[in-house]
Amino acid sequence: MIPKAVVLLIDFVKDGWIQETLLALPRVTLLIPKLLRDRRVPLRLRAALLGLGIYLVSPFDIIPDFIPGIGRIDDAIVLLLLTDGILNRIDEEILLDHWTGRPVTLMRLRDAAGIVASFVPRRLRFILFGKITALGKRHAR
Repeated sequence: MIPKAVVLLIDFVKDGWIQETLLALPRVTLLIPKLLRDRRVPLRLRAALLGLGIYLVSPFDIIPDFIPGIGRIDDAIVLLLLTDGILNRIDEEILLDHWTGRPVTLMRLRDAAGIVASFVPRRLRFILFGKITALGKRHAR
């Protein structure tokens, strides 16, 4: 059986992945505020989206940005884990309603985030994503 990561890489190369990859970040940036306004997205996931935005613009980080080489790693890990947690918990139909690119690109991004996030210890994933969604669940009651 071929690992999922290899299949994704082969598909990226065959399907004009460079252009789609370059456009993925701006499209995700446009997707976040749309999902925040969509009432079909559970409150706990909207809280995670809001937490992601606040964390990324906040001057406070787990690892200070001024440390060369590793200063941006915490931002990348948080972004990756929240992207995984959000894209894999929101209904595909809702995501596609707001996505401005090709649907296959969003599905590949979701799969890639899931694969990479699987290498992060479960406890760290819960600390970074689970606590935010648990907070949203409490406020939804």
